[in-house]
Amino acid sequence: MTNKDVLRQYQTYITNIIQPSCILPLVEFLNDHEGQIQTVEDQKGLTEAATLMMSLIYDLPETQGWFRMLLDGFSNAGYSTLAEAIESNDFADIEKAAIHKEEVRKLRVMLANQLKPLDILPYMHEVLLPSQRERVERITELKGMVRGTHTLLDFLLRTDNPRWYTCFLDALRKGRFDQVVNVLDDQNGNASEQSGVDGKEEALEEMEISFSEEAGPSNLFASADAGKDGCQPTSNYDAPSSVALRNYQLELAEPALKGKNTIICAPTGSGKTMVAMEICRHHLEQSTEERGRKVVFLANTIPLCQQQMEMFQKYFENTDVGVTGHFGDDANPIAIRVSVETYEIIVMTPKLLEINLQDGTIPGLSTFTLIFFDECHHTMKNHAYNAIMKMYLDIKLGPEPTPLPQIVGLTASVGVGKSKNERDAREHIYQLCANLDTDTISTVRQNEGELSSHVFVPDKDTRIAKRRVANPFMDIVLELMAHVESLANNTYNIDSLSKIPRSTRGSQSYEQWIVEVQRNCKVLRLDNEDEEKKVCRKLVTCAEHLRKYNDCLIISEDARVKDAFKYLQEHFDNLDPEYFDETDEKLVNYFEDKKATLKNVANDNGMDNPKLSELQLVFEEQYRFKPETRTILFVRTRALAEAIKEWVLETPTLTHLRPKVLIGRRKTDKVEGMSLSNQKAALDAFQEGGSKLLIATSVADEGIDIASCNLVLLYDYVGNVIKMVQTRGRGRAKDSLCILITSNSESATKEQINIIHEKMMYDAIKSIQRIDHTQFLAKVNKMQTIMKKTYDIERQMAQTRSQETDPFVLLCGKCRKFACNTKDIRVIKNAHRVVINKDFIDLCNVTPHPKPKKYDDMEMKRKIACKDCNRDWGIMGSYLGLPEVPLLKTEGFIFVNSRTQSRPKVNKWQDFPGVIEEFDILDKSSTAQGKGV
Repeated sequence: MTNKDVLRQYQTYITNIIQPSCILPLVEFLNDHEGQIQTVEDQKGLTEAATLMMSLIYDLPETQGWFRMLLDGFSNAGYSTLAEAIESNDFADIEKAAIHKEEVRKLRVMLANQLKPLDILPYMHEVLLPSQRERVERITELKGMVRGTHTLLDFLLRTDNPRWYTCFLDALRKGRFDQVVNVLDDQNGNASEQSGVDGKEEALEEMEISFSEEAGPSNLFASADAGKDGCQPTSNYDAPSSVALRNYQLELAEPALKGKNTIICAPTGSGKTMVAMEICRHHLEQSTEERGRKVVFLANTIPLCQQQMEMFQKYFENTDVGVTGHFGDDANPIAIRVSVETYEIIVMTPKLLEINLQDGTIPGLSTFTLIFFDECHHTMKNHAYNAIMKMYLDIKLGPEPTPLPQIVGLTASVGVGKSKNERDAREHIYQLCANLDTDTISTVRQNEGELSSHVFVPDKDTRIAKRRVANPFMDIVLELMAHVESLANNTYNIDSLSKIPRSTRGSQSYEQWIVEVQRNCKVLRLDNEDEEKKVCRKLVTCAEHLRKYNDCLIISEDARVKDAFKYLQEHFDNLDPEYFDETDEKLVNYFEDKKATLKNVANDNGMDNPKLSELQLVFEEQYRFKPETRTILFVRTRALAEAIKEWVLETPTLTHLRPKVLIGRRKTDKVEGMSLSNQKAALDAFQEGGSKLLIATSVADEGIDIASCNLVLLYDYVGNVIKMVQTRGRGRAKDSLCILITSNSESATKEQINIIHEKMMYDAIKSIQRIDHTQFLAKVNKMQTIMKKTYDIERQMAQTRSQETDPFVLLCGKCRKFACNTKDIRVIKNAHRVVINKDFIDLCNVTPHPKPKKYDDMEMKRKIACKDCNRDWGIMGSYLGLPEVPLLKTEGFIFVNSRTQSRPKVNKWQDFPGVIEEFDILDKSSTAQGKGV
C-alpha cells in the first residue's frame, strides 16, 4: 500500500478534523494551491476545503519526503493525534475523541442559547488552536454570542484531541455554566454487549450495519459543514431546501399528505426518503398553537439512522424546524426527554423508542403526531416495530379516546411470508396492514413510465457452476465429524436433544441442528448428578467441534480448500490446553492425527473450486468491457467473506479489484465483529473508488446506496422475495446486472420461486387496492380486534410467569460447576445483571477485554470465564466507584429452580422467569459484598 493509499483509506478522518488554512503554510508542496484551498474554506467550509486539499495531494507527483512533510505539517499545526494515528495505523485515540461528539451535536441548540463563548474561551487553550480562538472571538464580536458559540462548537467537533470533552466541561465549570455541565455530564456511552444487557441490550443491540436505500450523503459520519464563517446557520428561514418531487413521488405521497395511515411500497432507488421528507414538511406546516406537530422517524440500524438524520437536517437546514437523533450509544433518558420536548423531528432506532415509552421517559405515543417506519415490512412478530404498534393498538381499542399519531411505512417489498398462492399473499399483506393500522397501500400506478425512466432494475442471470469431481479434504473432515458424532452418541443419544432432524454435514441445516443440541444440553437432566456433569460437558465440547468442522466444510464448498484448512487450524490453535479434559484431548488428537494429510491436500493445486472459477470468469468478462465496474458480492458467512477476499488478492488477474469486506458488528461464536470505523473505511473505499469490489454478508441487504454500483453478485446467496428485491436493488446504475452463482440447482430453483413470489406480491397488492375501501377497513379492523385479544392474553400469561419468586441456582453451561444464586445477583437500570458476592470472582478466569467499552455508568474492561472449563460467562466492569462488578451473559449458564429443580431455557434475560432485586448503591446488601468496597 502506497502512502497515498494510506491517506485515501483514512480520508474521512482527515477531512472531518483538519482546518486546511492552519496546515498550508507548513506544507511547501501545496504552495501553488494555497489560494484555491483558502477560497473554498472561506466559501464552502472546512470539510469541502479539506477534501479539495486531499484531492490535490493525490494528483500531485510524489516528491521525496512529501509524506513526512505532510505528517509533520499536521503535527505542527496542532493535529499531532491525527498524524500519529496515520503513521501507526491506530485510530483508537481518534475514536476516543469522537466519544461525546454526537451528544454535543444533539444539544447544540440548547448550548448555543445558553453559553457565552468569551467566558469559556480562556480555558480552551488545550483543545483549540490560536487561530480558532481568534475566530471565535471575532465572530462573537461581529455576529453575537449564538453565532460565536456555534463557531466554537464547530471547532470542538472537529478536534482530534482525546481530552476535548474533559477540557470542555472544565471550561464550562470555570465559566460558571454548572447547569449546562449537569446536563452534559449525564450523557454517557451506551455501548453494550450481550453479557448482562437485556431489553436495552437486545434492541440497542449491536444492530448490524445497513445503509439507506435512498440517495443521500455518501459520508455517514461527517459532521454537517458550517456556512461561510464556519458556524452552523441559525434557523431563521421559512421554507426547507427546495426539492421538487417527480410526479411518481407525488403520487406515492398523496394519501399520506391527506393524513391517511399509509404503506408506501416502491422500488429501491425510487426516492422514498425524499417522499417522506415532503410528507413531513407538509405535516409540520399544519401545526397550530393548540395542537403542535412532532415527528419521529424510525430506522433499524445505527448508520441508517445517522444517514437519515443528516438528510432531514439538510432538508430543513434553512428553517426553524429542529432535527435530532438518538441511536446506538445515545440512550440517556435526560437527553431523550430534552430532545422530545425541544425538537420537531427525532430520528431513532425502534427499540430505543420502545424502551423509553415503556419506562415513561417519553409519556406516550400521543407525544408524536407522525411516525415513519423505514423498511416497514419488519413490522411482524417480535420486532420492535410491532411492539410499538401493539402500544398503538392498546390506545386505539382502549376505553378512553386518545389522539393517535399518523403512521407511514416505507418499503421496497411487503413480502409474501410463507404464502403459496395469491390468496395467502393477500392475507400476509392484510396482516402487515393491520399491524401498521394502514388505511392505504400507495404504489405507483399513474406514473409507471416516469418511474421506469428513473429507476433501473438490474437484469437477472444465473450461472450454474460444476462441483469438484473429488474432494479428499472433505472426505477427511467428514470422517472426523463421524468420529465426533460417534463419541457424543456413545455418551448420550444426541438426536433426542433436538426436534430438528440431523441434516447433511456441511449445510446450514446441520448448523441449526448443532445449535439446538447445544441449547438442550443445558437443560438435560440425569438421575446421577456427577454423571450428568460429565455427559453435559462432553456433549457441549463435541457440539463445539462439530460446529467448526461444519463451518470448514461450507468454506471448502464455496472457497479454496486451503482457506478451509486455515480456518480449522486457527480454531485448534486458539484452544487453551490448560482447560482440557479427557474429551478435549481426544478431539484434539483426532485432528492432529489427520492434520498433516489435510495440509497436504489443502496445498494441492489440483483442488481448484469450479465455483470460484465461474466467479473469476464473471469478473474477467465484466471488467474487460467495463473497467469502471463496481461490484457488491454477497456471501453467506463472515469466514467466507474473508476467504474470498484472500483468493481475490492472490489471483493475479483480480488484484486490481482491491477488495474490501463489509460484515456486521456483532460478535458471534467468538468471532469479533467489524467496528464502525472499519465498516466506514470499507464503505468509503468502495464509494470513492479505492476499491472496485465490496464483499458483504447480509448486513448490506437493505439500504446500501451506491449509485455507481452496476454489478451485484449473489454467491450461493438466496433468501426470500424481500431479500431478492433488496439485494438486487443494490445495483443502481443504468444497465446493471444481478447474477446468482451457484453449484446447487436448489438455489437456482429457489430464486425462480422468488421471482414468481414477487409477481404474486404485486398481484396481491393490486387486488387489495381494487377492493372497496370500506371492505378493506372492515377486514383490517377485524384482524386488529383479534390481535388485541391475543396480546391481552399473552400479557396476562407473562405477568403470571414474572411473579415466580422461587430462588434459582446458576451453573456453568459447560461443566455445570456452581456459579452463584439469584440472591447474589442484582439488576442495574433494567439492563445489567451483576453478581455482588465477592467469592464469585474466585470462580472466574479473568482476561483483558479486547475492546473495552462504556455503557451508562458501567465500564467494561475485562472478560470472565469459568475457571474450570473456560466457558464464557460475561465481562468484568466497574460501576460508580466499585472496581470489580461481574456482568453475566445468559449463554454461559444453566438456570435451576431451587424448589422444583426445573431448568427453563433462558436465551436472554427477558426469558428468565425468576425475580432479581434492583441494585441499590446505598443498600449494604448490594455493596458490602463487592470486591474492593
